[in-house]
Parts: sequence; C-alpha cells; structure tokens
Amino acid sequence: MARPREFDPNEVLQTAIELFWEKGYFASSVDEVVRQSGVAKYGIYGTFGSKRELFKKVLLQYASDRHRDIQNPLRKPGASLPEICQFFETAVKFMAQDGAPRGCLIVNTGVELGLRDAEIRDFVSNFFQETEEVMVRCLTNAIELRQIEEISDISALATYLITEFRTALMLAGSGCSQREIQAHLDIALRVLD
Repeated sequence: MARPREFDPNEVLQTAIELFWEKGYFASSVDEVVRQSGVAKYGIYGTFGSKRELFKKVLLQYASDRHRDIQNPLRKPGASLPEICQFFETAVKFMAQDGAPRGCLIVNTGVELGLRDAEIRDFVSNFFQETEEVMVRCLTNAIELRQIEEISDISALATYLITEFRTALMLAGSGCSQREIQAHLDIALRVLD
C-alpha cells in the first residue's frame, strides 16, 4: 500500500522555482530543494523525478504563472494598445520585485542552457514565440481600433517588442535598476507613438 503524500507538490514546485530562478540549473541541487521545502528526498524524486524532470516542471509552472500575471493584460479578449502599455508597465514592476532585480527564469535558462540543451532551448524559444503571437493579435486590434498607424509587417513589430522585453529581462537579471529598465523600454515603445 502506497503511503499518502504528506506535502503539497505545488508548494515544493514554488520552492524549486525560487531556487532555480536565483541560482540557475547547474548551481542548484535537489538536496537544496529538500532543505528549503522540508520534504524528504524520496518524496521529491517520487513526485517530480530527476533534477532535470523537476526543472522541466519548474519551467512549465513558471511559464503558466507568467501567462496569468505579467502577460495577463495581453491575453485579455480584445487586448490592444492600452493592454500592451499595461503589459510593459507590469513587466518592469515584476522584474524588480521587492526592490531586487530578478530578471526572468526563462531568459536566464536560455542564457545558461540554450547552447547546451536543445530541448530547453526549444522550450525557451517556443515560450517567446507564443508571446510574440499574442502580441501580434494585440497590435492587429490596435490598428483596427486606429490606436496606432497601420504597418506593413505586424509580425516584425511584435518580434521587435518582445525582443526589447527580453532585453529588459536580461537587464534586470544583470542588476540594472527599475529606473534603468523603464528608460530602456520607454525608448523602445516610441515605435507605438
């Protein structure tokens, strides 16, 4: 008879997210997740599998969380220019929570593992490609509502905006202040004026 689980897997996953986000994949260990969560190692392995499997679950959860919080304005039905602006405002606040630059776990992972691990590189690429597709819908709505001028290549503009967003995330991860990140994005967003 299997023993009942005595911990909340979602809480352990959040603990692992914080650890991998702060230290990266290679500098983190399952033993640290055990220490920080108080869950026995067999419970971690039994629920999540290997360190790599745990990390993949961390990335999926982190991506889902970002869809619900930071990307929420873009994902609203009919989102257009106000929601694009709200997205970037929310992003800047998120990047420096509690006054400490945090950057983005997915961007950090792309930098750390992108050249070493094709599966992880594809995950990072797909996350931002899907975000670009959401941005295309918002830009299309903004054009239809005459909030911005019509342009010939909406996809290129979406790519530009998400690339600038990724750059801001890297700036945050490297210790830039919220003010510096905001200044960068203010210039990037002038294309929408």
